Amino acid sequence: MPNPYETLGVAKDASTDEIKRAFRKLSHQHHPDKGGDAKQFQEINQAYQILSDPQKRDQFDQFGHVGNGGPAGAGGFGGFGGGAGRAGGFGFDFTGGTAGGGLGDIFDDIFGAAFSNIQAEVQISPAQAVMGDKMELRTGEEKIVLTIPPGTQDGQAFTFRGRGKAHNRGRGDLQIVVRIVMPTGNRMSRTERALWEQLKNIGR
Repeated sequence: MPNPYETLGVAKDASTDEIKRAFRKLSHQHHPDKGGDAKQFQEINQAYQILSDPQKRDQFDQFGHVGNGGPAGAGGFGGFGGGAGRAGGFGFDFTGGTAGGGLGDIFDDIFGAAFSNIQAEVQISPAQAVMGDKMELRTGEEKIVLTIPPGTQDGQAFTFRGRGKAHNRGRGDLQIVVRIVMPTGNRMSRTERALWEQLKNIGR
């Protein structure tokens, strides 16, 4: 794991205030919303979670790691249900509670918007990608309609403003990435195979 002292650029005997000042400076500098690197931004957060907690800091000073050899406080993965496709998202939930070392207020004030953004994937057929379609998806208790324009490409993203997770300044965005699933030969019906043959011949 990265050395939290080196990540924040502070000495091993740095005070709590010095660590907090370094964290605030670096987090603003490397915030993804300001063009910063997401991985470096996460390392900064993890480093602060360790050094702002006296027990975790003492454990790192003695053993060179926290917990089972990994950084403490790393966020988990979650998802939400989709319509006719597979959907999976991720997020770090620091709202509604207070993390160690006073992180709750800091994350709400500085990083709430960043961690409230959600990305998910849905699977569509080649026909839907070529001809276009509309899909009704569910995010928690809400329903959204994804309009797939004709000629949609694999990996194309669609953003829904204000449909992500809530934070103290509003709600983040939901980004849906489309994945085109190609049919496999042994699972196609005779009709489907005939149609693909026609398309192949038209393209010659």
